[in-house]
Amino acid sequence: MFGVLLIHHLRAIIKMPNWWRKILPGGGLNLMPTLVLGLYLTGQLSLPVGLGLLVVTLGFFLISWGYLYRIFVDGLNGTETLELPGWKDWRVYSQAGLWLFLIVLGYFFATVVGLSALISILGITPDTQSTEDIGVLSFVLLLTLVFFYGFFPIVFMRFAAEGRVWAAFEPGPVWRDIKRIVRGEYIQTCFGLFGLSLLGNLVLSLIPYAGVVLASNFWFLMMVVFARIFGLMIRASLLPKEPPPSMN
Repeated sequence: MFGVLLIHHLRAIIKMPNWWRKILPGGGLNLMPTLVLGLYLTGQLSLPVGLGLLVVTLGFFLISWGYLYRIFVDGLNGTETLELPGWKDWRVYSQAGLWLFLIVLGYFFATVVGLSALISILGITPDTQSTEDIGVLSFVLLLTLVFFYGFFPIVFMRFAAEGRVWAAFEPGPVWRDIKRIVRGEYIQTCFGLFGLSLLGNLVLSLIPYAGVVLASNFWFLMMVVFARIFGLMIRASLLPKEPPPSMN
């Protein structure tokens, strides 16, 4: 089922006139902070300049998040076809992206605390040289990443429904939504997003010079497709179930 949805939405995008004009800006906005961070880590930018450029390019990154959020909300609302909106509403996108960033930041800090406690319980030190410990740590981080691929759409839905950032952190409603939404197909979609993103970025990044640009645009295209899929899946899970037909 996941494969059918993926192919369906990819074909729908490619059939749109000039669809690449909507995808390329998103890929470029996502690429900017990555390039700045890479230049700083390689010593080509000083700390003040690097931090300043990183803050500016992070703003561009948030615009792309807001764009994806728009597509996600269209899926939640059950729009009949996938549409790629224009980029003229960048102020709206940047505001939405900022709220999403705050939600992610809150859960990031909570995750760091939780993982630190788990690693301490397992007796793994950050500078471990044990192959077994490194394998366990990598597996835990992998599962955490896949978990968040499915978790964030749910809390973003809470934010979209309530219009409040704090709604994404309310344990009771979030837990009830998780129990209603997370099923086999949803989990399959989470692993599919992780696998396609990882494989595509690894392969494209090997291409000299243009590889990073291609990988960034591929990632954004995948996020557009999955924003739509997650929106539709969550909507279908939360809709009231129709009663069985009467036998009378």
